[in-house]
Amino acid sequence: MQEKTKLLLIILFSWIFFPLVAIATLYAYFICWTFYLLYARTDAPPSQSKVPFSPIRVYKVTLYLLNCLCEMVTAFIPSMLGYCWHSLSSKRKEILKKSSRYGPNKAKVDVYYSDRATLSPVIIFINTSLNTGKRGTCMPVAQNLQNQGYVVVVPDITLYPKGKIAEMVADVQQCIYWTNSRIIQYGGDPSQIYLMGHSAGVLLSALTVIHDVCASLNVLPVNNSNVQIPIWDKKGTRLPRLQGLIFFSGIYDVTYYHAYLHHLGFEQIHSMPRVMGNTPESLLQCSPSYLLNHALNNIRDRERLTKLLPKRVLLIHGAQDTFNPPVSTKNFFHLLDSVGVPSVQLKIYEDIKYISPCKDLIIPNKRLCILLSDDIKECCQNNNNPIIMNNYLNERRGGGKSEKEITKESDYRYPQKSENNNYRNGKSRSGRSVRS
Repeated sequence: MQEKTKLLLIILFSWIFFPLVAIATLYAYFICWTFYLLYARTDAPPSQSKVPFSPIRVYKVTLYLLNCLCEMVTAFIPSMLGYCWHSLSSKRKEILKKSSRYGPNKAKVDVYYSDRATLSPVIIFINTSLNTGKRGTCMPVAQNLQNQGYVVVVPDITLYPKGKIAEMVADVQQCIYWTNSRIIQYGGDPSQIYLMGHSAGVLLSALTVIHDVCASLNVLPVNNSNVQIPIWDKKGTRLPRLQGLIFFSGIYDVTYYHAYLHHLGFEQIHSMPRVMGNTPESLLQCSPSYLLNHALNNIRDRERLTKLLPKRVLLIHGAQDTFNPPVSTKNFFHLLDSVGVPSVQLKIYEDIKYISPCKDLIIPNKRLCILLSDDIKECCQNNNNPIIMNNYLNERRGGGKSEKEITKESDYRYPQKSENNNYRNGKSRSGRSVRS
């Protein structure tokens, strides 16, 4: 009797378990193949198959997409709902915004300007994605920064596949030039322009600035790749120098990020390798860390390099970020410190996964938003034109919090300056590994 019962249980378990496994497998292949057909075919190399059959790759791709969906459900959607509720429940304030066009392509740019009597610091916010998103999606973060006293410029950037890295960098160059020459009309201070970016927006911003500095000093590395980054030369003038850089969860080493995408099984779907030329040489040429390291090792007078770079740099990253680990951010920080940038800060938020201004910098009364706003204020602080935060934020800082305490590593311990630079080996100046 017991044997018959066991046999019936095994048969019943098989009828339930194996169909579920089959359905889950088919579902995983369906998701993976759908994304491959939608996103992996443009500029795909001939050796790449149309769809993967390896169960390991299918598993990795599906897991990555589910993580993205989980992040959207648990973070982005609640943040947007919270922003809508905050906008409806708080006292409405008139949005001072004007749209204009910049560059030879007449791309659109939104300017969230200030009505203050004095000139305000200017923040150019570069969008996050290389293939999706318009300037309108950045409206919540732009409004929050505007309410804190900044003039915010949000441009449209050429997206893939309409353009690749050369066209994108050219757009950022044109936007910087347009902002420097026109922003005073909107109450912005041309001498206080900060370039802000997130993720791929950081890559475009850092590449634009560092490539222009290397070109000005004639220390660009030999380029044998299929990618040619444009050199700015408008009527014999150089690209205007920026006061500072503010980067969130940035990508600075494209070769490392490509290897990480390969580890996740997502390098064939992600647009970044194809935007950057999809060869090892082109990925290296598009890496801001590589360009800065090459300039550092091939220029005799580092003071010239320091003078051309922005004076203030703020790098922010989440320690638990699984989409883009903070390894390359720490390496980039070491390089900037080796150059001798007057003010460079690295702030690692220990208990945070993925920091994005589009979700973490839109609700003023959230604790993380307050901390990030303080970080930006500290970076942009100017004795001649201090920024006064809203009293509402200052009152919230002193109140009791039921939310989980967020810690940040404001004093990142880094080794003393040295002439040796082992960036290519993935090491800091002290020689300890920062990639392990």
